Amino acid sequence: MAALPSIGFACAWDRPPEGTWSHTPWNLRGALRERTEVADLGLTWTTLSRSALRVLGAYRRDGRWRTNWTHRPVTMALTATKLRAAERRLKPDVTLQIGDLALLKGPFMLYQDVSFDVVLERPHLSQGRGLNPSEVQRLRDRQHEIYAKAAGVLTMSNWLAEHLVRVSGLPAERVHVVPPAANCGPEAARSIRRETPRRRLLFVGKDFVGKGGDLVLKALEILRREVDPQIELTVAGPVDWPLPGPIPDGVRFLGRIPLDQVRPLYAEHDLFVMPSRFEGYGIVFVEALAHGLPCVARRDCAMPEIVRPGVNGDLVDSDDPAALAEIITRLLSDDDVYAKTEAAAEDVISYYSWSRVADDVLRVAGTLR
Repeated sequence: MAALPSIGFACAWDRPPEGTWSHTPWNLRGALRERTEVADLGLTWTTLSRSALRVLGAYRRDGRWRTNWTHRPVTMALTATKLRAAERRLKPDVTLQIGDLALLKGPFMLYQDVSFDVVLERPHLSQGRGLNPSEVQRLRDRQHEIYAKAAGVLTMSNWLAEHLVRVSGLPAERVHVVPPAANCGPEAARSIRRETPRRRLLFVGKDFVGKGGDLVLKALEILRREVDPQIELTVAGPVDWPLPGPIPDGVRFLGRIPLDQVRPLYAEHDLFVMPSRFEGYGIVFVEALAHGLPCVARRDCAMPEIVRPGVNGDLVDSDDPAALAEIITRLLSDDDVYAKTEAAAEDVISYYSWSRVADDVLRVAGTLR
């Protein structure tokens, strides 16, 4: 059997690093380390450097100062210098970049859930990142240069893989679908019986409006008025209550909570509702399904790859709160969907593991040396 390739791991780590990109790079690197030699190429910044770069990328939106420092040319130039120096020193067989960080000398792969071609098609995404159209075009052109040199592009979804081939022009043989794993799955496979009447809705997402939280609130108002006044919604993710006015009746707002406090929420609720207006993948749906919790998502992006109507939830097609309320009402009383979702939970846990993701990455890497 051929030896597994050594992996250079390149990620722009947050502080603390564990929480970067919702724990995905941290967990993937850990799984790879259990299988092969992993050389960590970084990327970390001193407090002074990070502060200076954040100031250079500062902009104001919705009355708050924000920063897009990671997209500034100076940050990207420094990133490339750091990673190339680490690559020369550590000499991995293949480097895995989380995102499109830099052009490297040796073979490298990218792992992504979205591209700048997608951002160009959806202007609200660039506005949310504080980028004007010319900046998005610059980033798109830079990304295409990196794509041209990458030995492989790993995508979280079939949706993005198809888009990279059809729109970005990547050869199909260099695009590989590697779905991520659940970062907040159950600690052990167990059956969770959700008895009727089912009334407890759950929303988990930092970007409340972007992920359709405002639509869920409007649907909740309809449900409590016309269906059952005891239906309730738990909201976790935003630091502060994200909308004007007080928290509505029937809503329990938890704010930003650590991952270990999110896990029991899936077991305590009856339906996960997040009709996101954009979702590069949607690991949160996988986490809900791993707990046997049916989901409501949107028929867009990668969400239909995870949530299947009549099997483990349903999909909305618009921002009509009445349509969402109707779907929620139907699902809460659909014993067949609950039975199917609960029965499939163990298979979800088995497939959406970081062990499987690491094996997929190494399988692709093994063809690139």
